[in-house]
Amino acid sequence: MSVEQSHAPVDQESPHTGWLASFRIDPVLMRIFVGSGLVLVLMTIVGFGWLMHMVPPPSPADSKQATLAWVAEHQTSILIGAALVTFFWSFWVTWAAPLLLYIRRMERVPLLTFACLANVGGGAAVITTIAVAWTVMAFRAEDPAIVQAFNDLGFFLFLYTWPPFGIFMVIIAVAIWRDINATPIFPRWVAYYNVYAALGMAPASFMGLFKTGPLAYNGVLAFWVVAIDFFVWMVVMSIVVLKAVARDQQRLSNLSA
Repeated sequence: MSVEQSHAPVDQESPHTGWLASFRIDPVLMRIFVGSGLVLVLMTIVGFGWLMHMVPPPSPADSKQATLAWVAEHQTSILIGAALVTFFWSFWVTWAAPLLLYIRRMERVPLLTFACLANVGGGAAVITTIAVAWTVMAFRAEDPAIVQAFNDLGFFLFLYTWPPFGIFMVIIAVAIWRDINATPIFPRWVAYYNVYAALGMAPASFMGLFKTGPLAYNGVLAFWVVAIDFFVWMVVMSIVVLKAVARDQQRLSNLSA
């Protein structure tokens, strides 16, 4: 089979298109998984923003003593918020699962799917340890050097580790552009949006060079643009996936009628 034939569009409603025609979903479970990601976003606002007092972030230019005083003032609240977000940020894996399923459906050879599986797993390892740094920071709220170091570590884990997530976004875009289905699973604008979202997090790569200004970890570019970009992306992709689930549910109902 030629390359052109191997990537020819497939009519997902035809009874003669192999495993794609028999593709099935569990709409209830998929909606629950997508909803778990929206809960993740909500608990970021509640746990990270409200309980942990990380929005707006403390300045990396603060002295060790000033950072210690800030942490000591909010110690209990930070510990509670960190415990909550550690749990709810684990939903990254369940939220990503429906996306991985649709990426698998877009390709005959699951190369992009395998790349995403490894990427999501590695991202989960990062996400579930972000708040651990801030937990240690609040747990040891008596040593200013430890407090400042673990406060910095928490923000570097939160922002500086953007590349795996950016790569995930780019893989989604590539999968959409290479979709083998005659009726695309996702609109093409979603591919371009994912590339934009990946690029939007790039300023975090410069946060190690600055303690003040827009590229510091409390700055407009390194924090606000990156954080808003990522969590808005999660909401947008949740809506896109829910619409795809609804279309698939209707398609399967028509086939069984």
